[in-house]
Amino acid sequence: MGKKASLEILKSVLKKERLRLTDQRIAIWNQVQNSKKHMDVEEIFSLLKTKKKNVSRATIYRTLDVLVKNRLIRKMDYRSP
Repeated sequence: MGKKASLEILKSVLKKERLRLTDQRIAIWNQVQNSKKHMDVEEIFSLLKTKKKNVSRATIYRTLDVLVKNRLIRKMDYRSP
């Protein structure tokens, strides 16, 4: 999927959820889309911070919840036995 098509999907989902398309949400989306591994919020937060992106953990949590709800990503639950 091309970057433009990917962004259009994000825009559509955010519109459906009555959320604005912000630079922070785009940064989160791009980080998730470009990752080759599963990441938790702290990993996303740290990577965005190194890229000088000012995104709060709360924004990451809320954005990921919207992406999961709309089946754009899957939530992985890694609990110790």
